Amino acid sequence: MGAEKKWLFTLFSATFVSLLLLSLCSISTFGFPKSFPSMVHHGSHYPPSFAYYIFGGRGDNNRILRLLLAVYHPRNQYLLHLDVDASDDERQRLVAAVKTVPAIRSFGNVNVVGKPDRITYMGASNIAATLHAVSILLKLDGGWNWFIPLSAADYPLITQDDLSHVFSSFGRDLNFVEHSSDLGWKE
Repeated sequence: MGAEKKWLFTLFSATFVSLLLLSLCSISTFGFPKSFPSMVHHGSHYPPSFAYYIFGGRGDNNRILRLLLAVYHPRNQYLLHLDVDASDDERQRLVAAVKTVPAIRSFGNVNVVGKPDRITYMGASNIAATLHAVSILLKLDGGWNWFIPLSAADYPLITQDDLSHVFSSFGRDLNFVEHSSDLGWKE
């Protein structure tokens, strides 16, 4: 009878230890979110990256967030801008909403303009605000290849992976702005 009790004790001990290890593994696997790798490499051997300037006015904080989530990719840089007409409360709600996204928190590639510019959409202030955004994005991280300004009313037609794939076939120094030095109209 003593050997039988030893065998049962060993069986129950092994079962208890196995269940304990299994529960510890499941807690560490499912209980804590895994962090994203925060290292993004830039260069000609890697996919291109973009700098996005997403802007809007009063009442656009939800549309800006929706657009950000639609175009978000860890390789890119983002600058969000609510103009002067938006309240500080709206701006704070946008910042708080951005901080709730784990990938954005991990990669730290989304910024919100703290001191907004006044924008007249058909005037020169729109161009000045865009150039100011480019300047800020270059100071934050100059590793991006192309700049894309978007209004809160815009929405993407293709995914970021598709956009990156298409732009991978272009030289990184390609400029899509057409210009001419033909000043014949001044003569």
